[in-house]
Order: sequence, then C-alpha cells, then structure tokens
Amino acid sequence: MGKSSELSSMQRYMIHWYVPLVEAIQAEQNAISRNEKGTDRALYGPFLAQLGPDKLAILTMNAVMNASVIGGKKGAPFAKTCFSIGEFAEAEVNLSGLRSKYGKGVLGRLSFAKGNATRSINMRARQALENGEWTNDIVAKFGAILIKLFLETAKDFDGTPSFSHRLDFISHKEKIGNIVANENIMEQLSSWEIKNIHPKFLPMLVPPIPWDKHNRGGFLKLHAKFMRTKGSKFQTQVLTRAPLERVFEGLNSLGKLEWKINKPVLEACQEAWRLKLPLGELPPQVDFPLPLPLDKSITRENDSETFYNHFKKVKKVEAKNNDLHSLRCDAQIKLNIADQFKDDSLYFPYNVDFRGRAYPIPPNLNHLGSDMCRGILTFAEKKPLGPNGLYWLKVQLANLCGFDKASFQERSDWTENHMSEVYDSAQNPIHGQQWWTQAENPWQALSVCQELVRIYDTCPTQQDREAFLSSQPIHMDGSCNGLQHYAALGRDGEGGKAVNLIDAEKPGDVYSSVCRIVIARIAELAEKPLEVDATDQERKHHECAKLVHGLIDRKVVKQTVMTSVYGVTFIGARNQIQARLEEKFEAQGVIDPDDIESKAYECANIVARITLEGLEELFTSARGIMGWLGDCARIVAHEGHTMSWITPLGLPVAQPYRRGGIFSVKTIMQTVQVTLNNDDLSVHKTRQRSAFPPNFVHSLDSTHMLLTAIKMQELGLSFTAVHDSYWTHPSDVEVMNEALRRSFVDLYSQPILEDLKETLMIRFPGKEFPEIPERGDLSLEDVMKSTYFFN
Repeated sequence: MGKSSELSSMQRYMIHWYVPLVEAIQAEQNAISRNEKGTDRALYGPFLAQLGPDKLAILTMNAVMNASVIGGKKGAPFAKTCFSIGEFAEAEVNLSGLRSKYGKGVLGRLSFAKGNATRSINMRARQALENGEWTNDIVAKFGAILIKLFLETAKDFDGTPSFSHRLDFISHKEKIGNIVANENIMEQLSSWEIKNIHPKFLPMLVPPIPWDKHNRGGFLKLHAKFMRTKGSKFQTQVLTRAPLERVFEGLNSLGKLEWKINKPVLEACQEAWRLKLPLGELPPQVDFPLPLPLDKSITRENDSETFYNHFKKVKKVEAKNNDLHSLRCDAQIKLNIADQFKDDSLYFPYNVDFRGRAYPIPPNLNHLGSDMCRGILTFAEKKPLGPNGLYWLKVQLANLCGFDKASFQERSDWTENHMSEVYDSAQNPIHGQQWWTQAENPWQALSVCQELVRIYDTCPTQQDREAFLSSQPIHMDGSCNGLQHYAALGRDGEGGKAVNLIDAEKPGDVYSSVCRIVIARIAELAEKPLEVDATDQERKHHECAKLVHGLIDRKVVKQTVMTSVYGVTFIGARNQIQARLEEKFEAQGVIDPDDIESKAYECANIVARITLEGLEELFTSARGIMGWLGDCARIVAHEGHTMSWITPLGLPVAQPYRRGGIFSVKTIMQTVQVTLNNDDLSVHKTRQRSAFPPNFVHSLDSTHMLLTAIKMQELGLSFTAVHDSYWTHPSDVEVMNEALRRSFVDLYSQPILEDLKETLMIRFPGKEFPEIPERGDLSLEDVMKSTYFFN
C-alpha cells in the first residue's frame, strides 16, 4: 500500500496496462511459432519473435506515452509512433545480440506455405535479420501490431478503453491517423511530468569510441551509424572501401571535446519556466484563446461563408496551440536533460549526413541546438584569458546582441558602454531590467554577461584578468558562408569583397547590400505614377509596393539571401519573405488581422522576385558555377545515375534522390506512407540537378570545418563548430582564426572543379561535359589577411 501510494496516477495506469499487454504479445508470439495465419504476420513475425514480450510491452507503452504527451489533445501520430516503436526495437535487437542468437532459429520455426510471395517474404526477413537493418515497411507493420495490441488491452480501472485510433481530416481529402487518449487519461497526461519521456540518445559521460570504420564508433553500446545515408545501400557500400582516416580524425576530434552545464544559466532558465515567463525562446505556457462560438442560428446550411470562415479561424488557433504544446514539451525535455547532467562532464558523439556535414547524435540538448541549449552549455576546460581573452568576450556579447556589423574594436567599445546593463542582467536576470532578453541570442548573451561580471568582480588588475580561468566559448562566424565558398571556387573578386574574403576596415554585409537594392526598387514601384491604361497586374504590383514601402529591412531578405546559395526556389523565397512581412504587418497594426496572410502573400511575390534579381546582379560568378554544377548533374541523371563525388578529404558522397520512393503500406490498422529507399528505383532527374549545387557546397563547407578541427587538434586546442560558426576559448581566438583561414586557402588551392570534371569524364567517357566557367582575379592569399573573413 505504501509503495503504491508513492506512485503517480499515470504510473499506476501503466502498471495496470503492463500485464495484459505482455499476455497479448505472448499470445501473438505463440501464434507466430504455431504458424497461424494472420494479416502481415508472415512479415512482422520473425522480428516480433526476437524480443521478449515484457521488453516489447515496455517499448510500446513508452513510445505511445511519449508521443501522447508531446501530441497533446490532437493525439499521437499513428505512423510516427509505429516508426518510433520499430526503431527502438531494432536498436534493442542490435544492442542485445539477440539477432545472432535467435535469428535463424526464428526463421527455421516458420514453415510457410510454398509460393513466390512467401519465398520473397522469407528472403527479405532473413536479410533484415542478418544485416540488422529493418526496412521501413517492416518497421511500420511491426509497430502497427504492437499498437493494436496496446489499444485492445489498455483499459481504465473501470474497463473503459484508455486509447482509441482516430482518423482526422487534415485537408478536404487527406486524413491522418492518431492515437487518442480518453478524457480521463488526457487529464492524467497533462500533469505527468515530461521527465518521464526517455529520449533514445543522450550525451555521454565518457568520451565516445573513436570512429575507425563506417559501422564502428560513437556510443559504447547503442548502435549508431557513421553516416546518415537515407537508406542508400550504394552509399554504404562505397563507404566500406573508402579511405576515411582523415574524416574520422576530424570527427573524433569533435567528439573528444568535454562539456559542462552552465549552472547559472540553467537556473535562470528553470526559474523563468517555473514563473511561466516566455523569456528568450521559452514558449508561452498559456494557449491562445479560441474565437468565441458562433451564434447557434448560424449554420453551414444557412450561412456557409460565415460558418467556414469561423471554422478556419478556430483551426488556425488550434494549430498555433498545438505548436505551442510541442514547443513546451521540447523546452522541458532540454531543461530536464540539462538538469540530469548538471553535475557531470558530458560528451557528444558525432556522425555525418550524406554530404559530410557533422552533427552530434544526441538530438535534444547539444550546441547545434537552440539559443537556450547553447547558453546552457560551456566548455569543461577552463583556460586563462591571456592578453586578449577579455576583448573577445566583449566582442562576443556585441555579436550576440546583434551589433555585429561594426569593427571589432567598436563592438568591444559597445559592450563597455553597456556595462551597467551587463551587471543588472548577470545579477538579476529574471527580476531585473531584463536587458539581455533584447539580444538576438538572449540566453547566450546572459551567459557572457555573467562571465564578464565574474571577471570584473574578482579581478581588480589587468594581470588578474589575464589569469582568470574562463570556459566560455567564443564564436567566429562565416559571412554568408555559402557565397564565400562560391567566391573562392570562381576566384570572384567582387563577390569575395562582398563576403569578406578581402580585407576591409569594417565587415562587408551582403544582406544589407541586397536589402538596399530591394528598398530602391520597391520605392521606385511605389512612387511611380500609374498609367491610365495600367493592367490589373501593374496595379496590384503598385498597391503591394506601397504596402511594403518603408517596411523592408535586412531581416526581411536575410533568410532568402542566406539560402539562395543553397538552391532556394522562388516559392521557398516567397514563403520566407511572406513570414517576415506577416510579422511587419502585425506590428504595424494597419491591415485587418484576417487579411494579413493574403496581403503578405501578394506582397511577398514582388519582394521575392526583386530579392533574387538583386542577388544575381551581385554574384554573377556564383550563379555561373551553380549553373555549371547543375548542368553536370543533369547529364549524369540523364544517364540514369545519381550524382556522386568524392570530397577533398576522401569522403564519397552520393545523392539519394530517386523516383517513386514513397509508398502506401497497408498495416493491420491503417495505411501508412513510408519511404522505401531502393537503389533499384530510377533517379529523380530534377532533384538530382537542383540539389547538386547546394549539396556540393555543403560537402566543401564540411571539409573546411573538419580540416580546421584537425589543425586545432594538432595544436592541442579546444574546438567545435556549428557548420560555419567556429568555437574556441577566448584565449585561442587568434590561433583559431589563423587555422581556419589557412585551412580554407589550402582547400581552395586544390583544383576542385577540375577534379570533379575529370572524374565525371572518366565515369561517362562518351559524354561531353560543359567547360568550367571562367575564373576571376581573386588571390586566395588575400583571405589570410582578411580581418572579417570569419567574424
């Protein structure tokens, strides 16, 4: 009685569900062993037999509960929960070694009827058992049977079903399946602490196992892959033969870095959360109010327009509240992981995506995550600031607050001029003036404020300050890094100047350059009188220009400029700019709230077109190389091959895009859309062409980062990166700046485009590839002297 009273009501329910679910799974496994016929049993059976019913019951309940907590009132997405159960089970099988112990025995006990279909099933099942990789259709069917058994057995204490399976319309024609808790369970879930959610991958307490093979490294026991191959067997096969030593060296150096939780920042986050203050990126803990119900006299039949407008408004608010619920769950998970590790050193094992970009494997709390995650994390090693460390801390704070277009000295002076605000932020972050919350990256800014106050409060002399031990990471970020790589490839002097490959007194800002072009053309459109015989389209353009005249700023165009180099389409650019214009219109308060979305859409069409035209004017060389890369990929795809290449570090890359990869798989409960990545499918020619330029540049920026990581390791210095943002201790910024510039110059001193063309001509001897675009007059050595190359 005493033990039971200590359990939460939700835990009592889970114990209540456990035994019936175990018995149902055991019965299903017995039916499998007796070769009883059943929907999909021949396919999922060999996999279901590999784990004990007790373990499968726990995996299933945890997956459904995790998804239900995050899903809230809308329920747990059926398909996503299926995959979650299947992936957890696959990892458990590979971890425990049961595959080798039971795999053949399971298949041996299955005496299916003769026939091609059955032989195909047996062959696929045997392959999956032998190589430890389950295909998506198997995962879907495996998860579906366990969810079905759970729904059949999970009852309230009065015998009422605790969950149900519901199909909800997400459009006029499309439905999605959800696992929905009854009102009683939903009430229990709302008070169930998010700490009961168990992420699959967490940070490590010891250094990761160094990667030395494509399938060996990372966690001590959990299975993780070196590359996220998107299911491409071809990519996996070439990895087994590739000389990956240098790639492993760079990746392992990142994994060796020891981290700690920044307790003062964590405590501020926790207090803000407890007080329900939406500071920084902490989401509001109060839902948006739903529109008032319509008068009962208004029905779909007698006033369909009013009825459907109200329906859309309600759905829009419900969608916002669902998003808020997900954001709250995400924030709580991150805070709980940080609290769990607050007294420990922690490490992040890394792997790479198919382009070679490095990512920490634990997805929730890591330095590639949100501003809050980055503010909560700090280096474990503390190093003396040295003569310039304090200077770089001041520059860092200015950068985090958005004052990053000035010279370094001006940024340092800016921080000096705000020391009263810095002190208030550090000493009273929640109940003070909250100056730090105005920063572009508020939680990281708070972390630097606290470090600065510690220095000034404990170190009265310059000598003391130089000896102060700091673990605060300092970031040096690329200037629209994708364009930097294109400028280096094309030796583009003008483009290189715009993105700081050439030295200047102050950093160049390509976003502001494009913004000025957009502002000028919008002003011209808005102020130019309309002709009497102007077309409807000209009138609409004129009206849109007047609406946005005076609203265009750097923020409106920044995302489009940033992603243009990675192949953003006109539609993508329009969507990005529309989101910014909606924010502007809402803040302005002139347009009716119900019309903001449609007006922003119309205006975004004009602004996006002008933005992309401005980019083409500024970066003709980059556009030429992008076009050349796309033409090469088009020729390769026309031959029926995927575009593949080898990075300067020796990493083989193959684009995974193929046609017909999405299939409907009928499970025991509903149809599930799954992606079957099959190397036998025909290539997607359009995607192979459009994706190659951005993927090729991503493979080069990852090469630059890994080369810098290797160089920093050789120097014995701490280093990590968030793609094109490079981090080290305050005392080592100058050394890192030298290392990253030298790595960039060394990388682009190689004949990268010539090597690519040569390999393509060897692979396709009968095809003629276009000439490489003419290069400009940029000297790569100018990069070594560029103060603001990374700044």
